[in-house]
Amino acid sequence: MTYYDQHLHTHHSYDSQADFTDYLDNSTGFVVTTEHFDVANPVTGHTDAPDYKTYSAEIDRLNLKYGNRILKGIEIGYYQPKEAEILAYLADKTYDLKLLSVHHNGAFDYLDDFVSEMDFDTIFSPYLDELSVAIDQNDKIQAHVLAHFDYGIRLFDVTPTELDKHKSKLIEIFQKMIAADLAFEINAKSTHLYHHLPLYTYALKMVLELGGTLFTLGSDGHKLEHYELAFDELKTWLKAQGVHQLVTFHGGSRHVVTI
Repeated sequence: MTYYDQHLHTHHSYDSQADFTDYLDNSTGFVVTTEHFDVANPVTGHTDAPDYKTYSAEIDRLNLKYGNRILKGIEIGYYQPKEAEILAYLADKTYDLKLLSVHHNGAFDYLDDFVSEMDFDTIFSPYLDELSVAIDQNDKIQAHVLAHFDYGIRLFDVTPTELDKHKSKLIEIFQKMIAADLAFEINAKSTHLYHHLPLYTYALKMVLELGGTLFTLGSDGHKLEHYELAFDELKTWLKAQGVHQLVTFHGGSRHVVTI
């Protein structure tokens, strides 16, 4: 099986205008979109959830034309005070791929411009606590992948040395991630648009030392220009770190792909 992007968005996400055909017409093989589900989203002032019926109907229609190449996915933005709403939404829906993320703390999204002016440790420490709580609940959420571990600090120009101050918490989070059978995502938008490749080198080494074996590569693409962003470069980088296999998710099963 050829590896395919494990983190994409279309117009079914509140912050994307992409169409399925943007990706389908510029690729072969499977396309899976992981549409945003963010409860109490401070960016929009309300819960943003893809209309599952409309989403599924568009996929069914296009799959007739494109040979069943489209898979269903969702990116679950965990927010503990609204956990009941999250679980209620997911209860009657089926996805090939579910990403677990933390995007906001109820007051602001971590990509709001003013966050970059805040104190790094003041942001990162509670963000890690929120990420830890999200992973704790994965027995109920049943996600497959922990997405962009660095989302809370994407706007910061930081070094691995600064992450090292939070090493014990990161170890705890990655241990929980591995125990929860969550794959660790290499997020190409983080590595190449936010220039966090050194942070991923640091984190990946830690995950490997803890015994992690499940990894995905996702562009976090919201438009065609980001589709499979820097994948060739990142696959070479992964192999240099000792990772030679990635995983994909399809029909409730996990598939291993050699890179």
